[in-house]
Amino acid sequence: MDFLVAGGDRRAAHLARLLRARGLDARAVGLERSGLDGVVSAPLESAAEADWVLLNSPIKCELAEKPFGLGQLLTHLQPGARLIFCGPHIPPAGLERFCVHDLMQKEDFLCRNAELTAEGALFAAMRAQERALMDCRCLVVGWGRIGRALAERLVALGASVTVASRSERGMRQAQARGAQAVETARLAEALPGKELVFSTPPFPVLDEKTLANADSGACLIDLASPPYGIDLEAAHRLGLRAWREPGLPGRFCPESAALALAAGIEDICKGGGKDD
Repeated sequence: MDFLVAGGDRRAAHLARLLRARGLDARAVGLERSGLDGVVSAPLESAAEADWVLLNSPIKCELAEKPFGLGQLLTHLQPGARLIFCGPHIPPAGLERFCVHDLMQKEDFLCRNAELTAEGALFAAMRAQERALMDCRCLVVGWGRIGRALAERLVALGASVTVASRSERGMRQAQARGAQAVETARLAEALPGKELVFSTPPFPVLDEKTLANADSGACLIDLASPPYGIDLEAAHRLGLRAWREPGLPGRFCPESAALALAAGIEDICKGGGKDD
């Protein structure tokens, strides 16, 4: 089987290196500037030889000498090539000639990626406030995979953690793990006194009215994918420190992120994947 890693960040570069280290015929296009030993670069035209293509949409070209787009890549692929999308966005059209797999349907991968995101969030928080997380008063909004992984790690580090969940079950689970819990509908009541606020749901939860209850010195970090959870413009109007931290695994621990990708890809190649 011939693998092609098409574009991406250092996570993708580590993935290309890792696949070759495991004895697979893996080449990379759009990663020429990664600087990693073991990454075998190839021209875009070589995509015609690929049986499996690992990519995101849109294709990232931050490490490419010659940037290219998804449309350019698809023109070189043979009909029937298997595409594994490693991110949340898959084009709704234009892929009819190919066999499409969605790595975001793999629960094991999603859980591992959430754990890496949580670790990256801790690093980002410590770097921003220049203090330890022990005894820090934290609010985690959301009790999905990332919210759970983050709350568990904060509790283990000795932080004072409150979790905002939409469900009674989520609140009970958070309390069982050593956190306090509040309904998301009462988020405004939970904000006062918090030094760190992590927002994880991929939909608006912290609007201007709610943010008005946050302490002036609080740090608010949005870990969600679009359309995001924090109204950054409103936060900045209120004088709050608020920002987004997208793609934490690929930015802060790309080698570990590549290992998680490789495990999910291996499962798909063995027949455990889900076709679109």
